[in-house]
Amino acid sequence: MTTSNQPNGRVAVVTGAAGGLGEAFALRLAASGHELVLTDREPCDTLASQINAAGARATTFACDLADPAHVERFAAQVLEQVGKVDVLVNNAAFMPMAPLASITATLWRQIMTVNVDAPFLLAQAFSVGMAERRWGRIINLASSTVWGPPPGMSAYASSKMAVIGLTRALAAELGAHGITVNAISPGLTRHAGSAANLPAEAFNAVCARQFIPRTELPDDLTGALAFLASDDARFITGQVLNVDGGGFGF
Repeated sequence: MTTSNQPNGRVAVVTGAAGGLGEAFALRLAASGHELVLTDREPCDTLASQINAAGARATTFACDLADPAHVERFAAQVLEQVGKVDVLVNNAAFMPMAPLASITATLWRQIMTVNVDAPFLLAQAFSVGMAERRWGRIINLASSTVWGPPPGMSAYASSKMAVIGLTRALAAELGAHGITVNAISPGLTRHAGSAANLPAEAFNAVCARQFIPRTELPDDLTGALAFLASDDARFITGQVLNVDGGGFGF
């Protein structure tokens, strides 16, 4: 990782930063001069050490996004200890595969709590300071499962469609305060977690319907994230950017 010569003075929070997309997002934002706040249920200390060793700055906090009280406590700790948040990347997600008949009310609520409630609560907490400073970026993670949900993903796809609705609603409410709110919609992305939990056939099936016939990797998404977090994206808000190799273009 290479960092910019000068810090840009902006603080970015990345949820689900212990691996996969979150780790890639954190490294890219650090490389563009952001100070990082990393959170996950799993420790992010190795990633923070890597960022700090490269000349940027990273702080870690443990947070269970399935518990709204943990989310609110995390937001308060960040504001108290770091001072501000300029960029919020709502990356963390809970993605169990379960057929319709086996989805309990408890599982449904857990999926919605992690995937929808936590991004809402964090946006609510951090947008206050963004509005005061007249600058902010909120970037949510949607999913290509919204456009073509496979069997067993009804709850997850529903939560990600809710994320799109939340993105549009927040953009409408916060746009006058200098805050943009957008979503990135990735396709099936190979990283340690997805490779361990999904068969090769799943990746091959997704590749077969993409215009770019190879498996998506976390680094394929970091450019879109860096752009949406930048000043160059100042007049883009309420949008869903499909970064999926052309798998779904609407």
